[in-house]
Amino acid sequence: VRIAEEAQQSPTFPSGLGKKCRPFSWYVENVHPELKIYQVEENDEGSDSNKLNMSNGKTLPSKPLDDQRMAIISRASPVNIAYVDASGGHTEDPHMGATDENGNFGYVHDETALVKTPPAFVFKDDMDHTELCKKGDPNWKMLTEKVYVDLTNHEAAEKRAEHGLAKKKRAKIFCLVYTIEKFHDRVPAIRETWGKKCDGFMVASTKTDKALGTVNIPHEGPEEYNNIWQKVRSMWSYVYDNYYEKYDYFHIGGDDLYLIVENLRLYLESEEIQLASNGGHYLPDGTEESQTPLFLGRRFAEGGDRDRMFISGGSGYTMNKAALKTLVVDGFPNCFPHLKTFSEDVMVATCFRKMDILPYDTKDDAGGERYMPFQPGHHLTYFPPKNPKDDWYSNYSVDVKWGKDHCAAKSVAFHYIKEDLMRRMHAILYHYC
Repeated sequence: VRIAEEAQQSPTFPSGLGKKCRPFSWYVENVHPELKIYQVEENDEGSDSNKLNMSNGKTLPSKPLDDQRMAIISRASPVNIAYVDASGGHTEDPHMGATDENGNFGYVHDETALVKTPPAFVFKDDMDHTELCKKGDPNWKMLTEKVYVDLTNHEAAEKRAEHGLAKKKRAKIFCLVYTIEKFHDRVPAIRETWGKKCDGFMVASTKTDKALGTVNIPHEGPEEYNNIWQKVRSMWSYVYDNYYEKYDYFHIGGDDLYLIVENLRLYLESEEIQLASNGGHYLPDGTEESQTPLFLGRRFAEGGDRDRMFISGGSGYTMNKAALKTLVVDGFPNCFPHLKTFSEDVMVATCFRKMDILPYDTKDDAGGERYMPFQPGHHLTYFPPKNPKDDWYSNYSVDVKWGKDHCAAKSVAFHYIKEDLMRRMHAILYHYC
C-alpha cells in the first residue's frame, strides 16, 4: 500500500489510470484462463447470496441433501472425534498390534513410506505397451467412453492448497489393503499405480516386509478365508490405535482392488459429503469436535431385503473418523467379538446397524454408482434377467441403472482387478497409452 501511494504522488504517474485498469478477474477470463485455479471465491458479507447462505452464523449448503440421504444420516448420533485409547495395553485381540520382520510385537509401520519414495509406472517393453493399450474390448470402452479421472479439478485443488488459497486443507486418506504372504506378488502393481496416491498406505498381511509395505497383524483364530472377520477386526484396531489422529478418511479393500484416489478425494471433499458428516443441515467450518459417522461404499440389499443393507467388500468401503472410532471403540467389543466367518462386509454393516449407522447412498447426481464390485467391462455389458430376483447381483442392487450408465463417470473403485488389468487400467486412465 505504501509503495502504491508513493507511486501515485510521482509526477510521472499516468493520469486516469484507475479507469484504464482491468480487474484481475477480467485478465483471468480473457487472457490467461488457466489462472482460474488460483482465484479465491469472493465473499462479500453484504451480498444477498451470502445472506441466503448463512443462518445463525452457520453456512447453509448450496443444495440440501435429498430425503433419502437425510434419513440415513439422521439415524446416527454425532460422535466426539477425540481419540480414546481402546488398546487395553495391547494384551488381547483385536488390539495385539503387529510384529516386525523378526516376529517381535510392537511394530508400527511407516504408512508414509510409499508416498515418500513412490515407484514409477513404466512399460516393461514394447510388447507390454501394446498389450496394455489395446483397444476395443469392454474394459477399454468403459474407461474411455464413460469413466475418467477428474485430473482438472484435482490439480486445481492441489494448486489452491499449495498456495494457501483453499478454505480447508485437502482430505487426508489412509488406504488399507489386506492379503496374505502367498499373494505378495500382487502388491508391486498396487504400489506403482494407485497405492502411492494415498496419504497413508499399508498392506495388512501374514508377514512383515518393509520393502513391500506389508505388515503382519495377528488375530484371533486361524489365518483362513472363513475367518476374515477376525482379521478385519484386528486390522481396523491397529489402524485406529496408530493412525486415527493423522487422517480424515480410511478406505479398505483386498489385493484385487483398484482405487481412483483423485476421484475419491474430490468426492470426500464435496459439499455433499461435508454436509452429511456434519449432520446434514449446515456445512462444517473446521472447528467441530463431533461428527456424524459416514459408512461409504456400494450398497447391497442382503437377499433383496432393503432393511438389511451392507456395503460390498469387493470395491471396499470408506469411513470418516467418527465411523472408524465408533466401529473400533464401541462396536468390536460388543458385536460378535469371537465369531468365525468370511462375510466381514456383512458383519461390519451389522455392527453399524446396531448403532443406527446405515450405508450411505454414494451414487452421483446421474444415478451412477461410484464403488463398483466388478471389472469396468463387466458393468458395461451386464444387464439383469427379466426377473431381477433370478440373479443375485440384480437382486442385491439398489435403484441402479444398467449398461454404460451403471458406473459413475467419476467412479472411485473397481474389484477383481489383478496385476495385468490393474496396470492396464492405470495406463488408460492416466493417458499413458
